[in-house]
Amino acid sequence: MLMEFGTPAPKKEVVVIGAGFGGLACARKLRKSSAYRVTLIDRNPYQLFSPLLYQVATASLPEDDIAFPVRTAYREVQFIRAEVTNIDTEAKCITLNNGKTMAYDDLVLAVGSEGTTFGIPGVAEHTLQMKSVGDARAIRTSLLRNYESVEDGLLPIESLNVVIVGGGPTGVELAGAVRELQGEIKREFEHLAPKATVTLLEAGPRLLPTFQPSSSEHARNALTKMGVDVRVDAAVVEATPTSLRLKDGSELVAGTRIWAAGVVAPPRWKVLGDTERGNRIKVNPYLQLNDSTWIVGDVASFAGTDGRPLPMIAPVAIQQGRHVARQLVRRERGERFESFTYRDKGQMATIGRRKAVVEVRPWLRFNGTLAWLTWLALHLAYLSGGRNRTSIFADWIWNYLVWTPRRTIVD
Repeated sequence: MLMEFGTPAPKKEVVVIGAGFGGLACARKLRKSSAYRVTLIDRNPYQLFSPLLYQVATASLPEDDIAFPVRTAYREVQFIRAEVTNIDTEAKCITLNNGKTMAYDDLVLAVGSEGTTFGIPGVAEHTLQMKSVGDARAIRTSLLRNYESVEDGLLPIESLNVVIVGGGPTGVELAGAVRELQGEIKREFEHLAPKATVTLLEAGPRLLPTFQPSSSEHARNALTKMGVDVRVDAAVVEATPTSLRLKDGSELVAGTRIWAAGVVAPPRWKVLGDTERGNRIKVNPYLQLNDSTWIVGDVASFAGTDGRPLPMIAPVAIQQGRHVARQLVRRERGERFESFTYRDKGQMATIGRRKAVVEVRPWLRFNGTLAWLTWLALHLAYLSGGRNRTSIFADWIWNYLVWTPRRTIVD
């Protein structure tokens, strides 16, 4: 559309908050639009590929491999490193932590999720979570440094024990990876390594509760064979500086206590609209909160075909980010909006090298080496940047053939 005297109409301002899967998917699809100028805001200058955080935490991948620099990704998108402290949806304006304000025509909120302690005493103070590179670094440091501290007599032998809370994909993947790490460390600490344990706790009746029961049982059997102590119906009621106390009265002493039991949307944005469980904001069929505010990913409460809110996973966020971009383009063309429909492509979880479970459909499930290779291929496909894919693929091949933990970065 041209203004008077042939001057092009000014582009509308689209502000995307959050450089995660949903935010980047939206920005990527809009970046070459002739109608919109896109600004992406995040407190970190990189996209964190969170599904592989556990491999950084267990010293099998370097941090750089799962952090993709946003500024060099899409040069058509303006990037601002900041935190958004306030959103005024009526005035169409946001405030940043540096005090600056920005006006927008459309806002896409894609802020992801954060860990939750469910209000259990001591969990926030005495357990490690895994939502950031810093969290993964802290877990890795604890896992590796405790061996040296025990050998030097600074910590008791129980400090080599690891307890992971949460039997979802993150907990299962982490438990298998930690057990493999313990197996490799015995090259350096032969007298200590056999005394190290891994315990995986799940408050519900089975691991991987969103998977079919047969997949859950396969994961449990595989972990048990690896030497992981799997406990279901094991709810934590308190965390102490050295242990976790369970509902049945038992207590597990461990030097590394990892909390992977659940996530919620950031509570600060509950003020924007009606929310449901996990602080998730209700949206309309187009993923709108109002005419100029769009919500995608973990922070959006959108019901799937079964009537329940869609899971807080990367494929949902990616599809929703792309959908919002398409609706913005349709509006500029004078076309009607389309309702969002999630295309479920299945779910998967890796258990260890050559061990995984994959569910594409209820009738199409498989595990073992083929599932593991499928998991590798899909994660490589989702990664941003050719350098990251090449580096991770090389690391995976090396780890499969000759695995040694990355100890040089732990001082």
